[in-house]
Amino acid sequence: MPNASPEPVDLSGRRLADRPEQSAPVPAGTLPRARRSRWPLPPDVQLGNGGGAITVLDADALKVDGVSYTGEQAHREGWTIVF
Repeated sequence: MPNASPEPVDLSGRRLADRPEQSAPVPAGTLPRARRSRWPLPPDVQLGNGGGAITVLDADALKVDGVSYTGEQAHREGWTIVF
């Protein structure tokens, strides 16, 4: 997840979700300004074989970022999907 803002972003309470009822917390900490963070998918969040979306939710369960992916991308084990 990139932080394009001029301020650091507190990741407290943020979650990765593959659908509304399936989410897991992101690693705790702060994302410095103008930096990227790389997170492995937790076991509770899984890519659908036919494509789908991964969403970053804030502490209020509101979408703050997300990315969609294709079925072809889902079959490429070890690849990184960039937000």
